Order: sequence, then structure tokens, then C-alpha cells
Amino acid sequence: MQKYYFPADIRRADVIAAEECGVPSVVLMENAAKSAAREAGLLADGARGPFVVLAGVGNNGGDGFAAARHLLIGGADVVVLKCADDGRYKNDAAVNLSILRRLKSEKLRICDTPEMTDAEISALLDEAACVIDGLLGTGTTGAPRKEAARLLALLDGYENIVALDIPSGIDPASGAVYEPCAKAAVTVTFLAPKFGMAFEPAKSVCGKVVTADIGVPPFALLPEEPALTLLTGGDMRGFMPELPRDVHKTQRGNVLIIAGSAEYRGAPLLVARGALRAGAGLVFLAVPEFIAPYSSEKLPEAIVVPLAVKGGEILSRDAENVLSEIAPKCASVVAGPGCGRSDGADELFVWLWHRCALPMLLDADMLWFFARHRAELPPRGDVLLTPHSAEAGRILGMSAAEVDSQRAECARKLTYKTGNALLKGRDTLVASGCSLKMIGAGSPVLAVPGSGDTLSGIIGAFIASGMSVGDAAAAGALAHATAGEALEAKRGVRGTLATEIADEIPSILR
Repeated sequence: MQKYYFPADIRRADVIAAEECGVPSVVLMENAAKSAAREAGLLADGARGPFVVLAGVGNNGGDGFAAARHLLIGGADVVVLKCADDGRYKNDAAVNLSILRRLKSEKLRICDTPEMTDAEISALLDEAACVIDGLLGTGTTGAPRKEAARLLALLDGYENIVALDIPSGIDPASGAVYEPCAKAAVTVTFLAPKFGMAFEPAKSVCGKVVTADIGVPPFALLPEEPALTLLTGGDMRGFMPELPRDVHKTQRGNVLIIAGSAEYRGAPLLVARGALRAGAGLVFLAVPEFIAPYSSEKLPEAIVVPLAVKGGEILSRDAENVLSEIAPKCASVVAGPGCGRSDGADELFVWLWHRCALPMLLDADMLWFFARHRAELPPRGDVLLTPHSAEAGRILGMSAAEVDSQRAECARKLTYKTGNALLKGRDTLVASGCSLKMIGAGSPVLAVPGSGDTLSGIIGAFIASGMSVGDAAAAGALAHATAGEALEAKRGVRGTLATEIADEIPSILR
């Protein structure tokens, strides 16, 4: 589990450390620099040539000066390229520059880049064992300008860059990447990773991220709820409740699934299989009556509930009566996969929203109805939307590309009526209340027909087990993603079926 914070939270923590704990800011800079120098040495891995430090005029440059000192003391040749004269450096950065100048080592060169040509700077970069980017920190906004922009443009193409805190040229709050920017092999981020570093394209620009402890007490990092929590496979244990040895099937949590149509007869089976493999007790599979026999034959473990139809469409009144009798036996509802967009399905959506009190997952066609009726729906806090980018765009009045460019903001917007949303795609996001989680697992294996149906069933089972809707969404997405990784390790990325994803879930939960 990795926690990401907004840059303002990190700056506030530095202030608390200084004002309430008496930790001087120059000490925090010293600790940061030690970690950065260590990582630079590891990246250089004995390569010949000097360590070249690019130092901007802010505290990021001060980190660079201090890192240069530690490398110098360790016996390395160091070239410091600072983008302004000494008088521009203030406070802790000025202190560390002054110390560096007093060392007077033959292994140290300090140069002002405004007095150098591009060719002179590039010649130094070419021979560097490692380049340390200390140009722009988290306090800068917008695209790099002036001398910093010139130096960053000259860095293009180098693969031996260590960035201090963030790579220069990225927005640590949004994940936007400006031109020019430093594409780092390693980013040594101080105290905690910044929110924007979790998202593409900034994520790729950061390279390997190493978090450096700089001496800030844990209680100084406020708020307690981070801006984003990244979940990986090992975090599954934190979600799963203990199962008593004498558990009865009805104590596992029963799931009601409403799915299927003439065109999509397999979707209900995939949802039910996912729910059963994730540990659900009884699974009530409510499907149009003409596919009920097929469903019973293919998945005898499910209790198939036929819904009356006319002209191929569900008769909503009859369905409501049937579901009213079954719902009290269940602890969650999954509705939408393959159900179609008939008038009967539309009326059933409205009934579910207003009359069904169970926590509910809406997927596929039910998301279409949600978008259609969203304006007049009263808010609920126990509903989970599970759209991909195009479905989310339909709900929010945006294009899929616009959703992908601001995924965190869109995930939060999706919760306004429901309390919970799972935005599918690369780096799946789960928003619930003030919490935002990213799934840090996954595989191309999962990009197959029916994979989302299986995911809905897994989450439905977790909700029925007693988890909160938000935790069930995160745990379900994590189990699904980890199953994809396991299947890729066994078979490669081609040829996996959605049923096989479901069948891998027990091993993941074990």
C-alpha cells in the first residue's frame, strides 16, 4: 500500500516539523540530499564520469547542492550547473551553496549555465555517470521557463537522470507533463509521493520512485486520509474478513443478480460465476424466462429466477413483484450486465433505485439508464457505479478522452449521486466518500469479453459478505487484477477466457 499526498500537504508537514517539533528545514534538506546521493550512486553503478547536478534557484536547487556535497565527500567527481548567480539563492539553498564553495575540492566544478553555450553543457552531460535534476520543485506551476526550460531541453534523450522530489516539468498535483521536462530513470521523492505522480503521463516520466524519509514526524503529515492510496496484491489481506469454520451457506452473503437479454445470454452466467468464486452464499440469478433453462443447465450452483417477458422484453411489473420477494433474502444487488435498453429494463432501473434498499452495483446497460435519469434521481450512498471511460463520459457529459485526461476528478464526480464509483481502465480508480484508491495491479489478460461481468460478480459477493461498498469495490478490483497477473504468469497474455478469470479468484483469496 502506497499513499500519495497533494504537494500542499507535504509543504504543511514541513512547516509542522519545523514549528512544532523544532526540526530545522535545513536538516530536512540534508536528509533528502543523503537519500538522493545514495540513489544517484546506485544508478551510476560505477560508471566513469562526473555526477552532473542541475540546480534551480529554489529549494530543489538546495537539495542538489547538498547532494553534490555528499557525492563529493564520497570521492566522486562532481559538476554543479546552477542556472543563476549566487545572489539568487536564498535561505537553505544559499547555506548549502556556501558550504559547497568552501570545500574547494579539485573534484568539484561549479558553473553558471547562463554563461555557457548549449554545446558546452551538452558535452558535460554526455560524459556524466549520472545527471541529477534539481531544477524545479513542487512549488512551481505551469511549463518550465527561461534558463530552466533551456536546460531541460538539453536533457532530452538521457537515460541516467535522478530527479529530486519530482522530475522538473511535471505538475505534481495533476500529473500533467509539460515540454520540456526531465524524463527520470529514478525519482527520489521526499517524505511521500505526490498525487500527480500516480497518473499518466507523469507516472512514466518519474521512472522508478524511491520515497525518502527526511525526518518529518508521521503525525505532521495531514490529513490522515491521503489524496490517493495505491493498492497492490499483498493488500488483499487487509480487506478479507475471517470465515468461521462452521459457516453456513446462507451466512456467506446472498447476491441478487439482474442481467441478461436475448443478445447477451452469457453475461448473467459470468456475473454469477464471479460471485460464487468470490465466496458468495446463495446467488439468485434473475434473467428473462427464455434463457432461464440455459442458465440453470450451465450453472447449476445458481438459483435461477425467471422473469416474465413479452415481445422479448422484461415485464417490469411482474419482475418487480418477483424481486420484491427475493430481495429480503439477499445482502446485495448486481444489475445491468447484458440486460439491454428496453422500456421494461428502464422501468426496472427506476424501481430498483427508488424501492430496493439493498446496496447495489450498477454496470453496463444500467449505467445507460442512470445517465438518462441522473438529474431527477434522489441521492443514495450505497450504490456503486462501475463504468469504463466511455460510459463515464456519457454520465458526465464528456468524451472518453476527456475522462482519461482527468480520471481522478471524474471518479469523484461519479459519486455525487451514489457515494461510490469504480472507474475502469488502466490504473482503475475507486472513489468512495473522501477516499480515492488506485489499483496497482493488472494485466492485458483482463481485456477480454465478459471480464467486466466477472468483476461485477466478485464485488457483489464482497458487498454481500458485509464489506462497505467502497471497500468491496477496491477489494474486488484488486482481486480481479491480481487474478489477471497470475494467469499471465501461467499462460501469457493471449487466450484467457472470462470464466478462467473467475476460476482464478479462489487462489487469489487463499
